[in-house]
Amino acid sequence: MELKWEKNSRVLSLVTQGKIKDKDIIPRTTTDKFPAGAATVRLAKVNEKKPFVTVHIRGKSKQRTNSWNNFTYECAETCRINLGGSHDNGMASNGGLDEDLSWMDVHNVVEEVKEAMGL
Repeated sequence: MELKWEKNSRVLSLVTQGKIKDKDIIPRTTTDKFPAGAATVRLAKVNEKKPFVTVHIRGKSKQRTNSWNNFTYECAETCRINLGGSHDNGMASNGGLDEDLSWMDVHNVVEEVKEAMGL
């Protein structure tokens, strides 16, 4: 699974340290615009020793239609994994994991993020 990082000063520092690649950075945006079929890392409190990390794991993009107005839109099932922060209480997940992904996929992404961030 492709891993992307939302741009901020901490992420740019990880590039400088050689822990992630510049091509894996995406501009700051709303979470609905995170790439489908990829895991995207968003950080909060980036100046803390242990920033708060949310990994948005989006499945394949699918078209859905509202039954009441026939409006068609794109969406992707998203599972969010939260970890880090100054009161590190392990990890928590919310949302839904796409049927084409496994919890081993989630584990592998989380381990890659933890290694890059030194968590």
